[in-house]
Amino acid sequence: MLITLTEKPRWLFYAGWVVLHVVAAAAAWYLTWGAMKLVTEWVGDRIQVAGQSHITEDFLFMYVLFPAIGLVSGVFQYLLLRRFFPHAGWWIAATVLGWLTPFAVGALVISVLGRRNDTLSIMVGLLLMGMVIAVPQWWLLRRRVRYAWCWIPAYGIGWCLAGLLNLVTTEPLPVILAIACLPAVGTAFACWLLLDRLPRLARQHLAA
Repeated sequence: MLITLTEKPRWLFYAGWVVLHVVAAAAAWYLTWGAMKLVTEWVGDRIQVAGQSHITEDFLFMYVLFPAIGLVSGVFQYLLLRRFFPHAGWWIAATVLGWLTPFAVGALVISVLGRRNDTLSIMVGLLLMGMVIAVPQWWLLRRRVRYAWCWIPAYGIGWCLAGLLNLVTTEPLPVILAIACLPAVGTAFACWLLLDRLPRLARQHLAA
């Protein structure tokens, strides 16, 4: 069922959307480091996986970080969206699910693009990963707003642009923050289109 909004988000909604994305990524980063300290104390500095020895923090970090980002950002987004969508609680589950999908498709993306470290390959890989992450959220949006498909490229382009950091740094924290901030800007713009601009144009068209 498509939702007809009687109240449109104001500029604080879009600013909060971006800021809370960045806060969620930073919070998830520090939560993950805290969790890694506990795991390291429990299992040791190195673990054996498929007969190979790995540094515990390096091997497990992303497996904890991505679900943490999905959970924290999903909660923050839910707090913003619940005024505009009924049953918005499912948004949290969709966001966590989206941030788990890279573990399912990451190997496929790498097999298609290879393990090249050039900026173009990284940007294409991030584009694909971002679009996959957005699919569960799009699944919820598609029955609530028209043109929900634009959510997927908005998310993917944000991830893609984060790949430009490869030109200046390979440090993980700036990359994670960019992946939090740039898709947030893209999806904030998509929110404006889906919740404000496009419905307004549709009403003007019907009134003409």
